[in-house]
Amino acid sequence: MRNHDVTALGAAELERARRELAASLALARPGSSVCAPIQAHIAAIDAELAGRTASTRDELPASRSPDQRQG
Repeated sequence: MRNHDVTALGAAELERARRELAASLALARPGSSVCAPIQAHIAAIDAELAGRTASTRDELPASRSPDQRQG
């Protein structure tokens, strides 16, 4: 299966692409050969968004333990 590299897309582009793929998946017949690639691309988008959310959370001062905070 092909690797779906979505790292170059911005957050808004990822959200829009995910919505469009979800709509396409909803319209596809169950068991259709198009379902697997759509699901793989959605999974890649979800993973990228989750990774960005986790890295953003790690950068926030409130998410650090008291001994890691400067101040």
